Amino acid sequence: MKQPNFIQSKIDVFKPEYHNLKFENQTHFVAWLVETSKTAIVLEDSGQDLLKLYVAESSEIIHTELPFLANIYNGALLLDDTELLLPGDTIAIWIPQFNEVSSLKYKVKKVLRK
Repeated sequence: MKQPNFIQSKIDVFKPEYHNLKFENQTHFVAWLVETSKTAIVLEDSGQDLLKLYVAESSEIIHTELPFLANIYNGALLLDDTELLLPGDTIAIWIPQFNEVSSLKYKVKKVLRK
C-alpha cells in the first residue's frame, strides 16, 4: 500500500540502531534505557499486553515492557511526533520486518518526556 509522502519520507531514511543490542545484565540494560529513551508512552489498559513503549530520539521504539513483544516492536518506527502526542491520541508505527504501517488501537494514556 502506498503511504502518504510525509510518512514514506520518514520510512525511507529510517535505520534501526538498537534492535539487536545485547546487554551483560539487567543493570546495564536499565542504565542504557534511561540514557537512550527520550519518551515513554503509556497506553490505556484495555486488557492488552502492550502498555508501555520507550522511544529514542530517532523515533525508534527501543523497548516494550513485555519481552515477548520485543521481536515485533523493538526497532519499529514511531511515525507520530512525540512532542505533539497527547492523552487520547492513537499512535502509528512502521514495523520494518513486515514493511507495514499500523495504528495501535489503544489510546495514549500518558506521555513521559525527558
